[in-house]
Amino acid sequence: MEEQKKKGFPYIKVIIGLAAAVFIVQVLTGDRMWFSDEPPLQVISDMDNQFKVKQQVGSIFFSDRKGDRDPLPNTFPRGGVQYPLDKSDFEKADSVNGTNPLPASEFVLARGKNRFETMCSPCHNNDGQGNGEVVKRGFQNPPNLRADLTKGKSDALLFHVISSGQNIMPSYADKLSENDRWTVIHYVRQMQAEGVKEVKQASK
Repeated sequence: MEEQKKKGFPYIKVIIGLAAAVFIVQVLTGDRMWFSDEPPLQVISDMDNQFKVKQQVGSIFFSDRKGDRDPLPNTFPRGGVQYPLDKSDFEKADSVNGTNPLPASEFVLARGKNRFETMCSPCHNNDGQGNGEVVKRGFQNPPNLRADLTKGKSDALLFHVISSGQNIMPSYADKLSENDRWTVIHYVRQMQAEGVKEVKQASK
């Protein structure tokens, strides 16, 4: 009996050792245990902790503290087209940009509304009358898009202003594709035609 007990004893050590090993592995691999609310010790972070620029926090990697890098001069996105006119080339807008190539379909108007409310409304407001949130915070009023002055401008000229900017308005060529710029113009025309009424969706 004593010899059998001596032979069985090492197996108990092995079982205890394996259990301890499993416990240690669970702790070190990041499993949250029942006995603590503290974050686990992570040997492998699984990309939980990344070196990244967070919102409203300057980059510590670049000297200018900007997280996004400015594109190199004279470059444009793959598949994109660089707008050929400068900000002051108003007289060339009609000949270069031509007429709106998109139909005023339901989809185009819906897309234009979405892009306008996303990109344009902070300044122009959702109703296009130039009293957006940035104006309420003390910035200069942009033009009223429902006013006769804007109504009288051609689609090509509006496309030029969106693409190159005007006065304190920056270019939106890097934020809106060519088609999106044309959809915004369709939506602006609908706002002008409908006055203060809600824009109606055109039939396909």
